[in-house]
Amino acid sequence: MESKDKLHLEELLNSKDEKQVAETLLYIAYNIKDISWAEAIFMKMAKNSNDDICGLALTCIGHLARINGKIDKEKIIPFLKEKIENSNEVISSRAEDALDDINVFT
Repeated sequence: MESKDKLHLEELLNSKDEKQVAETLLYIAYNIKDISWAEAIFMKMAKNSNDDICGLALTCIGHLARINGKIDKEKIIPFLKEKIENSNEVISSRAEDALDDINVFT
């Protein structure tokens, strides 16, 4: 995926193509340096009804912390703690992993 502007990335996230959405989330985690914008995107996508997309968005929060060495803890940690309480084991474990990444890398 070549460099894309934020508006185009947001359009890609609205795709019905799950693979496209997943690739876009990963692109944002690894390539976008606007951490606040990326955090907002991942938090929004972590509310997705598709468990795979939701889980990947949570994983990307951890990637963001690991890659950049910082994250808005006041905003992100309560959000992840809420997701840890999710009855879906995939979602709760992804949230725990992201929280672990934040604790280790920031």
